[in-house]
Amino acid sequence: MNPIGAIDPARCMKCGFCMSVCPVYIHDRVETHVARGRNMLIKMVAENRLPRDNAYRASLTYCLLCRRCESVCPAGLLPAEITIHARHDVVKKSRPSLLRRLVHRAMVGNRAVIAQLIGMASVLPGVSVKNGKPMRHLAEAASILSGNLSLPSGALRSFARPIPRHARPAAGVAVKGRIAIFPGCVFEFFMAEIARDMITALARAGFEVYFPQGLSCCGHAVYSDGEFKTARLMAERNIRVLSNFDRVVTGCATCGSALKGYAGWFEKNDPMHGLAADLARRSVDFTQLLHAADFKPPEPAGIGRSVTYHDPCHMRWHQGISESPRRLLQSISGISYREMEGADACCGLGGAFGLTHRQIGLRLLDEKMTAIRRSGAQTVVTACPGCLLHLKAGARRHHLPVQVLHISRLMAGPNP
Repeated sequence: MNPIGAIDPARCMKCGFCMSVCPVYIHDRVETHVARGRNMLIKMVAENRLPRDNAYRASLTYCLLCRRCESVCPAGLLPAEITIHARHDVVKKSRPSLLRRLVHRAMVGNRAVIAQLIGMASVLPGVSVKNGKPMRHLAEAASILSGNLSLPSGALRSFARPIPRHARPAAGVAVKGRIAIFPGCVFEFFMAEIARDMITALARAGFEVYFPQGLSCCGHAVYSDGEFKTARLMAERNIRVLSNFDRVVTGCATCGSALKGYAGWFEKNDPMHGLAADLARRSVDFTQLLHAADFKPPEPAGIGRSVTYHDPCHMRWHQGISESPRRLLQSISGISYREMEGADACCGLGGAFGLTHRQIGLRLLDEKMTAIRRSGAQTVVTACPGCLLHLKAGARRHHLPVQVLHISRLMAGPNP
């Protein structure tokens, strides 16, 4: 588990450094919506000085879990983990809705069936990409009933053209390793073309790529909701399925942070803890592996030649990855890379946050669109499906004529 001191809200120094970087507090200036104030609330509830009422539960939802505050905390606290554990405490005291529990548990058993149902729902009025609001994980499928579902147009095509199960480098290319791809729910079921681009690039880089059967959702959305038991079941399945590969590669920032963080989901005396720690050591982001392999991306076709990059929070602040995607983009012949102002600022989605606190999410999105416009880039690249959907929505909202692409599209080259 995480170090006890790092998730003890009583250790908060109340210095207020978190206020200078918290995207939510910068916009609403509500003390209980920033780590300092929320830490004190959590401490007071734990001491039975405040009730676990609706106001308290609401305050726990005002955290993007971006982990930006950790970079400035002099006490070395993990405020996002403190909030997640407080949510877990609420879950133990008052169970989530029946629908949410059913969706989470179904995701462990048969997520493909749920994905098919959601894919079919995506063609219905009110849940389309034009009318709905973004959904990032299948575990957030409970949002259907509140109209908060949005999927890419043509999502059902992913079932017609599934992800290849195995790919090898071209004849004569030395095999650098036997790796597994972990596509995550969105890439597997709704954006399979991104997973296919990843596999194409990885095979060109010299890797033998497998897409293992029997994977579960990464569980990050469920864990973040405080549903630890269900999240651990998802993690256990993935850990066992991925146990025999040299490397496990993902192009989803959130999935990557989950795989690398599984050890913290289990007690140290749990047999799964060691297996989870081993998986974390073998897990790598798509861009990290390509950069380490000195991969030279082919010149792309049909892509705006001036490119900027948006850092997903789960890449920049959870995993500390920022250099490898930029190095890869800068190495593409014919591409002019332009760094946007505030590239590492949250786009405003933050999973469930962007669904439940839409106005703050839109303010953050508007700021991101302003930065993209000022960069003058024709193409915006990112490495998170949630960010991808949200940035596309922002481009439509602002009538901004830019392409929004996953970085794998530029790595695969033309006609993969």
